[in-house]
Amino acid sequence: MKHSLELFEQPIPILRSPRPEDGERVALLAKDDRKQVFGELLGELSDFEQFMNTSIVAEVEGEVVGAVLAYVPPYDPETLNILHVVIHENEENKGLGSLMLGQLMRREVCAGITRVETTISASDEVTWALFRRFAQWQRRRLDIKPFFTQALQPHRRHENDNQVTIQLSDEAENAA
Repeated sequence: MKHSLELFEQPIPILRSPRPEDGERVALLAKDDRKQVFGELLGELSDFEQFMNTSIVAEVEGEVVGAVLAYVPPYDPETLNILHVVIHENEENKGLGSLMLGQLMRREVCAGITRVETTISASDEVTWALFRRFAQWQRRRLDIKPFFTQALQPHRRHENDNQVTIQLSDEAENAA
């Protein structure tokens, strides 16, 4: 474990909107095929304003080290749907995922967001930790429901994917 002083010596990531050329760089960060598809998707979708404004790329010393692909569905302008989060293994456990989510939520495009949704596979401990931390910072809880069960995923019979929702406003909770 690093000493706290060493953390201050780390380069500060630059957070920005994605560009089409980022797709391939993000795909290289992926540890599995599903996240490689995310990188390719990010490259294709970054041309579209609805994804560009709600997605974020992190760079350290000119290298892409993390990304969040998210969008606000046109039929539900109060929900930020986070499709994927990917972080380079050298940047894990440094708070980069939290930093990207926090920066994303401060953007003007997210001013009317009352709910954050994502799907997380049962075994993805890193992503579970990220969204638990995010919910704690918002002083909210995770609402977890099965999304893709084992029966719907023959190639991944060992686990379920769960739909995770974090209500950000009391009005939205009371209306439900």
